[in-house]
Amino acid sequence: MPGLRHVSHPEALGLSSRAVLRFLKSRGGAGLHSLALVRDGKAYSLSVAPWRADTPHTLYSLSKSLVSMAAGIAVGEGLLSYDDRVSEVLADCLPTGHDPRLREVTLRHLLSMTSGLDERSELRSLREQRDWARAFLSYPVTHEPGAHFHYNSHGTYLLGRMVSRRCGESVRDYLTPRLFLPLGIGKPQWDCCPKGYNIGGTGLHLSCLQLAHVAQLLLFDGVWEGKRLLPEDYLPQATARQADTFDPGASPHWPDWESGYGWQFWLGPKGRYRGGGIHGQVMLVDRGSNLALCVTAGLNREGTQMSALHGLMDGLLALPPGNAAEQAELERLAGSLSEPPPPDDGEPPFGEGSYEAADGRLLRLETPDDGTLRLFYQPPEKATPYAFVLSRPEAHRGAFRTPAAFERPQPTLGRFGVRGGEMFAQVLLTEAAFRFDFHLQPVPGGLRVRLRAVGEKSGTFMFGRTGEEGAGGRRPPDPPAWDSIP
Repeated sequence: MPGLRHVSHPEALGLSSRAVLRFLKSRGGAGLHSLALVRDGKAYSLSVAPWRADTPHTLYSLSKSLVSMAAGIAVGEGLLSYDDRVSEVLADCLPTGHDPRLREVTLRHLLSMTSGLDERSELRSLREQRDWARAFLSYPVTHEPGAHFHYNSHGTYLLGRMVSRRCGESVRDYLTPRLFLPLGIGKPQWDCCPKGYNIGGTGLHLSCLQLAHVAQLLLFDGVWEGKRLLPEDYLPQATARQADTFDPGASPHWPDWESGYGWQFWLGPKGRYRGGGIHGQVMLVDRGSNLALCVTAGLNREGTQMSALHGLMDGLLALPPGNAAEQAELERLAGSLSEPPPPDDGEPPFGEGSYEAADGRLLRLETPDDGTLRLFYQPPEKATPYAFVLSRPEAHRGAFRTPAAFERPQPTLGRFGVRGGEMFAQVLLTEAAFRFDFHLQPVPGGLRVRLRAVGEKSGTFMFGRTGEEGAGGRRPPDPPAWDSIP
């Protein structure tokens, strides 16, 4: 990829291999998919197989920072101003009887998450409607615009719609010649709403190394290879405190969420700022040290992750350079990083049938042969089950269809094994944060299932067998036809 020169060890960036070794050997690296260190037009990267640093990964809310850049570019081109009102730019999207205070909400307020829109406007169920803008704008303005911070992904969607209205194309297509192509990224995937507008607040798919190019652009103050891509006055405003995010009632307190908010960027300790997405997607920028750190991941404890990433950044800058032996150790370790497969002694699979837990969650297992497991899992709050195919010894390559319409199906690897009369099933999404690890133990009348998941509730659940004559309980719904599942 043009633009960044890739190096084989952190010392080529003036950083310390010792810090990366310490990070990987500690719990700080838990959930890591890929990591890139960026400085002075150079990048050092590593990844944990089957994930790759050069493979697109769902960024979730880190997408918001790119929408912010699109707005800044549009203002720089004179297509918008920060004081433009959402009610004027999107006048045809206003529902009948809308709150007249919408006239006070501006582009600036959407950028800083201070629109004042009723917090119910963030309900995920609104995304089931065909016209998202009209649905979001049907809610009242309950706080004075500019005075109250409320993190709102739907507000970012409206921000993107304002950009699209004035530039005449999607946010992705608007950014492609102005940002993505100059950075060597090409035309990335960005999921859309039913009407074809980019979701904005989420849905952008970039690899960790592509994200590293964006981070380097920020370190270069918006200039890339001698050409200004971001307006000169944009970053000083976007990365300054535009909203107070401190919550005195929060527990525990995490400085990365309580140090303030810019324009779709979180402010953090030590003058650092970041774009961030759920389950550990991070672009952390330390302008004072001319260093950025990009991460894709799949984890549930983001506060702990941020503490570890700040520790890594501190160590990179403070620890002495690694010697040749330490550099070689890091090279060996980085080359061996992989997600371990489920334990397997080759015993035959068991438990074929349908099961139900006391809280209504459903499970169905199908074992057509000793090398294949079909697993359906339906939490009580889901309308349809997750459906996975797993195999051994090699992983089954399938696709995970997200429950939201018009979002990109995600490739999966499904593996299972049986050892000591217990079955282990693992599903990894190789371009996203989500994963499912099932540990199934037979008990009288059913199964004990320990689920460790990212993107779904983890825990231990007792399932009783159902769907058979005399088994008791109600029969779960039939799973989808297998010819519809890759």
